[in-house]
Amino acid sequence: MDSLAAAAPLRRRIWLFALLSVAVVFLLPENLYLSSKQWDLPQFAAWRAFAADSIRAGHFPLWNPYAYSGQPFLGDFNSAELYLPNVIFLFLPLARAFNLSLLLHLLLLGWGVGYWSVRRGCHPVAAALAGIAAMLSGPVFMRLPTGQVGNICSMAWAPWMFCALEAAWQGRPGRPALLAGACVALQILGGQPQYAVFVAMAAGLHTMVYAVAKRGWWRKLWVLATAYAVGLLLSAMQWLPGLAAKAESVRQGKLPYDFARVSSFPPENLLTLLTPEFFGHMFGYDYWGRIVLWESCLFVGVSGVALAVVALAGRERGEQARLDILLAGLLFILALGDYTPLQHLMYEYVPGFGDMRAFAKFDFPALLFVALAIGGGADAILCQHRVNPILSTGLVGAGLAGAGVGGWLWLSPTNVGGWIKQNDQGQFSIYLKNVDATFINQAGKLAGWSLAVGGLLLALDGLILLLARRQPRWGLCLLVILPLELLAFAGNFFATTPEGSLSSSTIGNILASHPGDYRIFNTDRADADYFYHVPSIWDDSPSVLKRYAEFIYASQGADPDQATQTVSIKKIPPVYSLLRMKYAFVTAMISDGRLRVGTNPNPLPRAVLASGYRVLPSRDAILPMLMGPDFDPRQLVYLENEPNPKPQIGAALGSVRAVEDNSDQLTIVADVPVPALLLVTDLYSRDWRARALQDSVQKEYTIMPADYIMRAVPLSAGHHHLVMEYAPPSFQQGLWISAIAWMGWVILMMAANFRVRKA
Repeated sequence: MDSLAAAAPLRRRIWLFALLSVAVVFLLPENLYLSSKQWDLPQFAAWRAFAADSIRAGHFPLWNPYAYSGQPFLGDFNSAELYLPNVIFLFLPLARAFNLSLLLHLLLLGWGVGYWSVRRGCHPVAAALAGIAAMLSGPVFMRLPTGQVGNICSMAWAPWMFCALEAAWQGRPGRPALLAGACVALQILGGQPQYAVFVAMAAGLHTMVYAVAKRGWWRKLWVLATAYAVGLLLSAMQWLPGLAAKAESVRQGKLPYDFARVSSFPPENLLTLLTPEFFGHMFGYDYWGRIVLWESCLFVGVSGVALAVVALAGRERGEQARLDILLAGLLFILALGDYTPLQHLMYEYVPGFGDMRAFAKFDFPALLFVALAIGGGADAILCQHRVNPILSTGLVGAGLAGAGVGGWLWLSPTNVGGWIKQNDQGQFSIYLKNVDATFINQAGKLAGWSLAVGGLLLALDGLILLLARRQPRWGLCLLVILPLELLAFAGNFFATTPEGSLSSSTIGNILASHPGDYRIFNTDRADADYFYHVPSIWDDSPSVLKRYAEFIYASQGADPDQATQTVSIKKIPPVYSLLRMKYAFVTAMISDGRLRVGTNPNPLPRAVLASGYRVLPSRDAILPMLMGPDFDPRQLVYLENEPNPKPQIGAALGSVRAVEDNSDQLTIVADVPVPALLLVTDLYSRDWRARALQDSVQKEYTIMPADYIMRAVPLSAGHHHLVMEYAPPSFQQGLWISAIAWMGWVILMMAANFRVRKA
């Protein structure tokens, strides 16, 4: 088998793709905006809209002025600006493009798992069930109603990459290794770097386990190294600016361990294999698990668990299934994160490991191997292989035991009270409201009912397998029950909302009636303020500049050394005038949920001329001065180095005007009778440059950090006409590398195809 195509006849692939397509098309409604009414949808939608609007206007944005008072945009992997499938956002309305992107990538993921199963020799129907189990599983589908389009885009290429690696191990390695490299690049470009990293670690485990079990370790390691080298070269245009942005962000070094361990998979959530609603429903405030459900739901269908067990016990596919489940188990141990000693050891001693969090996401690559085992079990049923009666009886017994415990909880729901109260003190206790006797009673009944249903389904699966020993056709019932379970699960957790709900009409009206160049603080939807076309002082993204996060932490009385992307802004100090913050819209911190509007009457303009300055050498010297009650940002600027030329203190300052050309450029015209300091109330980054225009008296300009977070430019006396540009060299370097790499990839693929045809 010299190629991927030779492994699966066209007819089989058509059947497989048709089955998967019909399943998802029936599941998803048309022309609706996918959302759970909160969480990550506003951020992804705002980024996609900002990129599309900018590109349609003739500008490719590298800087995002709407979040965090400004941050790198391309450098934030989540922007996915260079991901080719996102071209649909240029031609379709936002909601329609968002729906289509989610649908296509969900299908692509299912097709990948199905094709991988077919290539291993599974019957097309069994492979289709494996694909459906992957698409509609907890680790995948729960990302869809939360609007995490970047997660789905990066996930979609993982099964194709694993499949290509296995093809390269078994036949001619050239073309499959190149295809695996392209899949790696598409994962990186897709918009969720965590999945690209975690899948890479899973690929390393995959290679090592198969090298030990099936030998040929040198070939397997060579193929893996080649695929990732190719993938990194193809995607250099994204990860080079991403690393450059990371070097200035809160992720520039090790995260504080208390932040790095966030979103480890709680061990008790193993229950979600059988009962996804044990801890409550995601779309209300009745969920009481230790972390959010979309990070900790393993559901693959009760019948999916039964089919995986069938595969494990099988004769023909048992060895393969055992390897798959071993891999899934190893990856699940990583997903447990801080609940085992492993994460802390790796945090301390493995380079780069302390830069990441949310290890619960390892449940996704684990799920892929479980889905393959499900396909193997379905294939055994279709081939009418008999299942050991002890195994079937064990499933019946385990199911009845689970149903019994569920019934006991349903009759005595207060037994979950202590568990709920313990979780109420955890990281996501914000999702728990009114934890009283009524809540505990309802939660206990739901937990008991869902566990009882899951247990009875497992017992039914075991009974079907017992009947199938006498009449093999009984086993086909499992193949019907599984997609029905998954569709019921997906339908129960599916939600939609209109595009207009991403912004508040009340806030929009206030801002429209008070135009100006200022920023806002919005506790409700800070990550969607682009829809008001007014920038915000805060957001929720790992690309927040470290200087800025430290400034915000200090302004809230917190330790700047602990600064991350997460902070609770509970007060608006006077120094926020430096941020041009004019309005604060507060709802989340108010118990009655009504909108409160605060106003800062004196925000600074975009550009200010100053003569007073003071040089202080460090953050710890500057931040206390900025937070002091006497600090006036119009009169005094704190610098870290002496300016050249030095401002003439106390002299008349002249005039200045700033005009924004686009997100990456700001044109400034200033006339100063004596040397002065230009203060621009936009965030400083080392990749901002100042370029003199022809009529400027000064031919070179230097941008300096001012007041720790802003930009300052020393001006000589005379007329100044300059442009500030955000121009990271890493983008140009990455673009050249990727362009050459893609040309080489195409040439090598053409050569590989020619050799296959010639052979």
